[in-house]
Amino acid sequence: MIFKMMNHPKESIMKKLIRRKVVLLAIILIAVFNFNQLFAHLNSFSSIVKSERNKVVHITTSSIVDNRHFFNDPFFEKFFKNIPKNMPKKKRESALGSGFFISHDGYILTNNHVVARADKIEVVLFNDKKYNAKVVGNDKMTDLALLKIDIENHDYAELGDSDELEVGDWVLAIGNPLGLDHSVTSGIISAKERGVFGNSVAYGQFLQTDAAINPGNSGGPLYNMDGKVVGINSAIVASGQGLGFAIPSNLAKKIFKQLMKNGKVVRGYFGVIPQELDEELAKSFGLPEGTGGIILTRVDDDTPAYKAGLKQGDIIVEIEGKKIIKEGQFRQYIAETMPGESLSVKVFRQGKFFQKSVKVSKRPDDEVASFTGVSQDFGMQLVKLNNDLRSQLDVNFEYGLYVYDVDPTEIAWEKGIRKGDIILEARNNKLKSNDDFQEVVKECRKLKIPVNLLVYRNGNVNFVALPIDYNR
Repeated sequence: MIFKMMNHPKESIMKKLIRRKVVLLAIILIAVFNFNQLFAHLNSFSSIVKSERNKVVHITTSSIVDNRHFFNDPFFEKFFKNIPKNMPKKKRESALGSGFFISHDGYILTNNHVVARADKIEVVLFNDKKYNAKVVGNDKMTDLALLKIDIENHDYAELGDSDELEVGDWVLAIGNPLGLDHSVTSGIISAKERGVFGNSVAYGQFLQTDAAINPGNSGGPLYNMDGKVVGINSAIVASGQGLGFAIPSNLAKKIFKQLMKNGKVVRGYFGVIPQELDEELAKSFGLPEGTGGIILTRVDDDTPAYKAGLKQGDIIVEIEGKKIIKEGQFRQYIAETMPGESLSVKVFRQGKFFQKSVKVSKRPDDEVASFTGVSQDFGMQLVKLNNDLRSQLDVNFEYGLYVYDVDPTEIAWEKGIRKGDIILEARNNKLKSNDDFQEVVKECRKLKIPVNLLVYRNGNVNFVALPIDYNR
């Protein structure tokens, strides 16, 4: 008799269960191994630090400061009556910052505010060697500056893709906080596209991080976990904790290349003032639901936008097929377009979409010498508000004179007017030009009365009376 061997049903089920348990155990072991690898990676940044710390530099600057800023300040004089007559009028001050190599032949990227007023710049490497540095170029709008030292074949940092960053990603900062060389801190990306200084600095595109950043970190690199620079540490909120801000690397890439080539940045210009749309505003203009854009609150005459037929109240929804929903995004797109190039713009107006081609021109320079109609009186340098200034200052006044500078030895300083103020009115007359201001001054001189000014500063307005020399 032949017996056919057959598996018992219970035995077959047991084997299947065992096989499943073995497979499950293998999966768990692999997962645990990978987690341990990941945990070890996050628990130690030593490999990145060892690779990158010699590419980060300590920057020391010195500059000569005019003490008269203090001696002629009424607040200073109120509490310090007996100022020594032999007190020097000028003194030398020093400041600290950070930076990092972006080329093998000695180009170093840092913040503009680190070196802006310096007449001497010293760079200290990781090996303690010191070099004198010169400024190749700087850009106030993005707070970036490019330095150069005489060195060859030095390791340099690689700029990564900041657009790939996600909120919650780990980052690492290396710098010289409070002069403590090559300190390392870590944290995460807390937010993106932060307009901490409005849209006038870095187009409101700052990265926010909780990695510890302190004075002296400015200009230092912010690394991702691949050891690539994704941000340039720039600012902190002193009244808070874990609130640091960095300039995105993708913005820095375009800036430093122009600085290296030309020593300055050339920007595109439309000649408009944009405003972001909220849901209510979009609905009031009849914009279809789900469509974003920015609305033009002003289009200046004889500008690229004006020549292309754009009007106040137009809503720009796309540029070159890319959706535009943020004011800073719009400003950056235009600024990074080279003058002479044309952009295809999708516009919504009175219920209809249509395309416009706008030929971008060169943005006016920010320096005083380039402004038309600069006047000086009472120790103030006054500049007529134009579209470019409105964009930088993030204001929408249709009139006013911008105080570009104030002589600390003159009456305007004594009465509290400071650089950055906007004089809106003089003796109840709206100031649309420097000539308007001079006419009011002449009138007040005849009447032998002070000039009454309405001054805007940081969201507030105040009246200031300036005495006049009636004998002039």
